[in-house]
Amino acid sequence: MGKFNDRTHDLMMQGGFRYDSKKDKYFQHSEPTWDKQKRIEKGKKQLAVPASSVKEFLEGEVKMVDALLARVREKAKAEGKKVKEEGDPSEDEAPPPKKAKKAEADEEEAPKKEKKEKKEKKAKREAEEEEEE
Repeated sequence: MGKFNDRTHDLMMQGGFRYDSKKDKYFQHSEPTWDKQKRIEKGKKQLAVPASSVKEFLEGEVKMVDALLARVREKAKAEGKKVKEEGDPSEDEAPPPKKAKKAEADEEEAPKKEKKEKKEKKAKREAEEEEEE
């Protein structure tokens, strides 16, 4: 097959081929760079962070989240909503009081108690019917 001219050779190298000068041939070595780039772009659209190491991933994640938050804030401002800015401690939300949690727990327990009472009444009726027979 022989070695191609420089322009074609560079294109073959980007396409994932390697040139063996001893055999004077090109061999498929890896995937084409444009396929890899296409996968990376598709992943970015899905909010994935492309990286080849953990450190690179963590840095990319921070950049991606900051960019996403900035976009969301701008969108909210355009819709006329009140937007909390970073580092603004005056608008921090306080945790709800514990009494509210207790009241919610009581509301959840009330239906459970009713179900339990109905089951007990049903069991009593069935027991009485069996005794009558």
